[in-house]
Amino acid sequence: MRRRSLVLLGAAGLYSTLTGCGDDEEGFNLKNAPTGTITLGFSQVGSESGWRLANTKSIQKSAEYHNIDLRFDNAEGSQERQIAALHSFIDAKVNVIAFSPVVESGWTQVLTRAREAGIPVVLTDRLIDAADEDLYVSSIGAEFVSEGNLAALYLGLDFQTTKGQVNVVEILGTPDSTPTKQRSQGFAATVSRDNKLRVIDKETGNWSKEGGATAMRKLLRRNPKIDAVFAQNDEMGLGAVTVLQAAGQEPGEKPRIATVDATKAGLQGLVDGKLNYVVECSPIIGDLLMSVVVDLFHGGSVDKRIASEKAVFNKESAVAALPSRPY
Repeated sequence: MRRRSLVLLGAAGLYSTLTGCGDDEEGFNLKNAPTGTITLGFSQVGSESGWRLANTKSIQKSAEYHNIDLRFDNAEGSQERQIAALHSFIDAKVNVIAFSPVVESGWTQVLTRAREAGIPVVLTDRLIDAADEDLYVSSIGAEFVSEGNLAALYLGLDFQTTKGQVNVVEILGTPDSTPTKQRSQGFAATVSRDNKLRVIDKETGNWSKEGGATAMRKLLRRNPKIDAVFAQNDEMGLGAVTVLQAAGQEPGEKPRIATVDATKAGLQGLVDGKLNYVVECSPIIGDLLMSVVVDLFHGGSVDKRIASEKAVFNKESAVAALPSRPY
């Protein structure tokens, strides 16, 4: 399977782009351009998975490369802590705030304060549920609905010659988070157009391997016949594999399993034949974020939505990609 390439601007590219834009229509006014260090306040949602750790590393590494002063906070899954971090960034008068929201709702007050302070806000990985979209200037991340679409599409191809209904269970991420809701919506939309696949049950796994295992135990107790599993990330899918094996089943054969992320562990699961399809959701968005931060600092306009890289892996393509996988 071919992977879509993604071209990123390095530091020289960023600054040459900026210095080549003196037109007021582009939003830059380099005669009065700000000088000095750019300060970015970033609040990470947590450290619940290998994907998240790689996401954090990408942002930290890129900030260092672009000489951006990064004020980093880990919310560890707590919205209360994340809101407190955003208030602290506003108090510190950072140039830009970025964060990956723990949940979608409950951000209006703190983001209104950031706007009133003249500090632009960028969402990473996840979105928020806000009537006023002017509370943030840009969002960077994957197209979660598409990821759900792809997982259902590839599972459906495996059952084209199967007679009768195909029973599918879904292991969800954190409730009220954007990837959980949108991956499920995309999966359901594609399943609804398939005359065989049917989602018979769902359970929350909270993005972790342990959570995925617990969810799979519950699903097995309630459903004697499961033909396929859609786990919304690799960690939960690999947790489900351990439970299925302990129950005497053969994950990768029956049930078939599709996951999202494409971490090293997920690709290894494909190579080992325990998973069948992994939809990529790349955590490597540091350069995308720093490009936006630099543009905002210099008064430039930025896209409201910036999509990260994605692909779909099976066993064969995982063999090729695994040796060079950075996370």
